[in-house]
Amino acid sequence: MVRSKCPACEHHEFEAVHVTTQQGQKFCLIQCVNCGTVVGALDDVKITNVIKNAEKKLSKFLENLNRKVINVCNRKNS
Repeated sequence: MVRSKCPACEHHEFEAVHVTTQQGQKFCLIQCVNCGTVVGALDDVKITNVIKNAEKKLSKFLENLNRKVINVCNRKNS
């Protein structure tokens, strides 16, 4: 698999930096950890929604898994 690299310094690590414009718009800039070159920008609201949805799905999955584990343990103890 090819690793992404910064177009300016060819470093391989990136970070997400949250910024707000003077008009109040929120964005998440993806930038190189080494030199700070911005390689992408995402709408912060969409990212927040994606994270919240992922948290809900993970929580539901863990609840179902926990329920199944309890059922299996109860069967073994019967």
